[in-house]
Amino acid sequence: MIGAPYDSGSSYRPGARLAPHQIREFSESLSSCTERGDDLIDLPARDAGDLILNNQAEDSFTKIETVVGEIFDTKAIPIILGGDHCITLPCFKAALEHHKNLKLLYLDAHPDLYPSFHGDPYSHACVVARILELEGVSGESITQVGIRSTSSDQIKVQKESGVKTIHAWEFESFVDKGDGPVYLSLDIDVLDPAFAPGTGNPVPGGLSTRDLITLIHKIRSRIVAMDVIEVNPMLDSSGITALAAVRVIMEALSVMAQARK
Repeated sequence: MIGAPYDSGSSYRPGARLAPHQIREFSESLSSCTERGDDLIDLPARDAGDLILNNQAEDSFTKIETVVGEIFDTKAIPIILGGDHCITLPCFKAALEHHKNLKLLYLDAHPDLYPSFHGDPYSHACVVARILELEGVSGESITQVGIRSTSSDQIKVQKESGVKTIHAWEFESFVDKGDGPVYLSLDIDVLDPAFAPGTGNPVPGGLSTRDLITLIHKIRSRIVAMDVIEVNPMLDSSGITALAAVRVIMEALSVMAQARK
C-alpha cells in the first residue's frame, strides 16, 4: 500500500491529497476480518508510506509511475491511495508494463472521457481519455460501472472507442468472466452521497456501500492493482466516506487472497 497525495487535477473541491492519512487512521477502527470471514491479519502486506509529490503533473506522474513499477517488480500487488483520479494514469501505465492483456475496471460516477477539461488534459475528468491513448489499450478492455453524470462529448468518445458503460441504475448487470488480469480503479463517488459525502464531485443516485461490496465480490478476474481515490477529508466531517473506503479495500483484498489460493 502506498499513498499518492496529489489533487492538482481536481476540477471543483481539492482536498483528496489528505485522504491517505485519513484512510489509514480509520483502518485501525475495524476488525481485520472481512464480512466473509477472511482474516487479513495473515495477509503478507506492507505500508510503504506516502510519496512526496509536488503540484506539477509531469513530475508527480513520473514519480508515481516509477514507484508503482518498482512495486510490480517485487511481484507484489500495489494498492494506491489517492489523491484525485488523475493518478490512475501513471499507475495504469506501470501496470501495463508488467501485465499483458490488462483490463481496466473503472468504478465512478463520471466517465472521465473529456479530451481536455478547462484547458487541462490531465484533469481528473480526462483520465480515461488519456488511458485510451496508451499503446496496447482498446476501449473494449475498459469497463465503467456506476456512471450517472456525463456529457454529449463524453458519450461520443465512449461510443467511438468501444468503452463498455454500465450505468448506476443497471449496476447489477455487471458480470466478470475472469478472462485476464484487471486493474481496479475505485472513485469513491461511485457511491451515493448518502454513503460517501466526503468527495469533491458527488452525484446523487449512486450505489450504496452494500451494492459496491457485492459488486467487488463478483470480480472473477485476477486483480493485479487497485487504487482508491477522491476521498476528501475536508468534506468528510463524520469520517463515513473514509470508513467506506476502508471497508471496500478490505473486501477487495479478500477477493485477491481468494484468487491466489
